[in-house]
Amino acid sequence: MNRCAILSCVVLVLGLLFPLDAGAKNINPHVLKAKAEKALAMFKKQASEGRDVAEIIPKMKKAKILGDSGRLRQADELLDEILAFFDKGRSVSSKDAFSRNIEVRILGYDGDAMEPFISRDGRYMFFNSNHSAGTEKDIYYAERIDDYTFRYKGEVRNINTKAVDGVPTMDNNGNFYYVSTHAYKPGNLVSVYRGKFVGGAIKNISPVPELSLGKPGWLNMDIEISADGQTLYSTQTWFGDGAPPTKSYFFYAKKIGNRFIAQDDSAKIFKHINKDKVVYAASISSDEKEILYTRMVRKGGAIRLESLRAARPDKNSPFGRPEVIRTITGFSEAPALTDNGKLIYYHKKNGPDGTFKLYALHRRHPG
Repeated sequence: MNRCAILSCVVLVLGLLFPLDAGAKNINPHVLKAKAEKALAMFKKQASEGRDVAEIIPKMKKAKILGDSGRLRQADELLDEILAFFDKGRSVSSKDAFSRNIEVRILGYDGDAMEPFISRDGRYMFFNSNHSAGTEKDIYYAERIDDYTFRYKGEVRNINTKAVDGVPTMDNNGNFYYVSTHAYKPGNLVSVYRGKFVGGAIKNISPVPELSLGKPGWLNMDIEISADGQTLYSTQTWFGDGAPPTKSYFFYAKKIGNRFIAQDDSAKIFKHINKDKVVYAASISSDEKEILYTRMVRKGGAIRLESLRAARPDKNSPFGRPEVIRTITGFSEAPALTDNGKLIYYHKKNGPDGTFKLYALHRRHPG
């Protein structure tokens, strides 16, 4: 944008600093004003640096309209999205954010590969298989050769059973978490376990019972640990009507001592995401300001899967409104970010035989 265009845009959004006397329950107008001032300052800075900020102008104008009309809650939510846009330095839209959709090769392995997770140092890919029509899964790992090629190392020892063992995740210190249904039954409604990844095996395995709702039919279907190991992101998922699930929502838990305590503001943090009936398979960026996940949409008897991302200005704020990652198509699930945020790995049902393969995407403009 040239200087004249920048100045015109600034004039258009200058009125974003709406008055303070339009109250709304649980919304502090002073905090809202501070957000608006920050958004305007970031707009001017990034525009002056030559960044393309034209597409955010309608959102800023809409925030102004919402504020002037006293709809401060909606204005607050929209300002969170705007700040996330500027914080990432790239478009809020995911339509063209990712490219180069390339199949991943795992040398020495030719079975199903699902639910990938890349270790924080980028050395290993963990993934799970899909045996017996989904009633059994096992966890394996492979060592990185390049972005699209890994060398199979075998199963992750000590954790695989005749039940579902999957969705591996690990923090910076090798603390490993996964889901297993091997002991799920009345009186023991636990599905999350943890241990230490050492030399291809998990040591000192123990359950994480405090995450369970303790209600038959409900289980923690997915799990994601933050890079620093202090926050778990998981789902409460309803299988009481059989598979696939008909209800699933996200919550998060903070590590206090040796336990993970579900946080009371989870509904607020995931308010835009949990509006959908079935969401799962979260992947959290290393700074915890970006989330990728899967949404299941039912229409009639058909099921459609979509991969989405959402952002927030800091790790204590609610996630903004999610947008579909258009580059991921077909029967695809579980998008997983690398620690540097530059790549996404996900699985997709590939070809007439229904085998699940892994694919890699590159972010066009890494933040």
